[in-house]
Amino acid sequence: MQLPEERRQLIAEAVEREGRVSAAELALRLSTSEDTIRRDLRDLDAAGLLRRVHGGALRLRAGASFAQRAASDLPRKTQLAQGLRACIRPGDTVLIDAGSTHLALARLLEDGCCAAIVTNSPQIALALGGLQRTRIVLLGGTYHPNEGAVYGAATLAEVRRLRPDLALVGVCALDPARGLAAANPEEAALKEAMLAASARRAVAVLNERFDDGAPFLFGALDGIDHLVLEADAPPAAIAALRERHPALDIKLTGKAPA
Repeated sequence: MQLPEERRQLIAEAVEREGRVSAAELALRLSTSEDTIRRDLRDLDAAGLLRRVHGGALRLRAGASFAQRAASDLPRKTQLAQGLRACIRPGDTVLIDAGSTHLALARLLEDGCCAAIVTNSPQIALALGGLQRTRIVLLGGTYHPNEGAVYGAATLAEVRRLRPDLALVGVCALDPARGLAAANPEEAALKEAMLAASARRAVAVLNERFDDGAPFLFGALDGIDHLVLEADAPPAAIAALRERHPALDIKLTGKAPA
């Protein structure tokens, strides 16, 4: 008979090896009940050995710095950025959330593309610093270098006073049924406020965001106008999005160069 400690060790090793496992899968492999597996996952999460998510668990990942994220997957992020660019209209005030895809967008924008750009990312503001006919506004708050963003009560207060035409908001995870999620509560609160403040809303999603179990929900897909996805986004996810949210404008990008 398998001891609980042995079973938990096997679970931790499977998550570390595979990155993501489901409770149902583990129950079959280890010949036990899903309830037992869920208790094990809760204990392993509390011990800091994995991240428990709905239906299973994820491997803990060392957080990459903003500079590292900004330098990775540039062709893919540039394709998504071009999809977001199509959402911006002349005369718009655009609220741009921090994020490496949005930094790629900032590098594409031409002077006069819109009336004003407001952002919580110093890196995005600097990338736009050469624009003369488009006003650039950097929100205040507490700077978090790993996210390349400012957050906090001061940032929230400023966003709540805004009435932008368009918000471009980043996501850590997207579930067709549950909606949009972020990795931490402070980030989620600001993203929720950005969506609430804006007349139109657009989100760009890398493929891996469909598999990430970020825990803090901040928005329903019914409140999004434009969703920009990669050309090879998971077909099942696209089908689920179109079935559940028929009014959502889903844009597929061109294929990123190898």
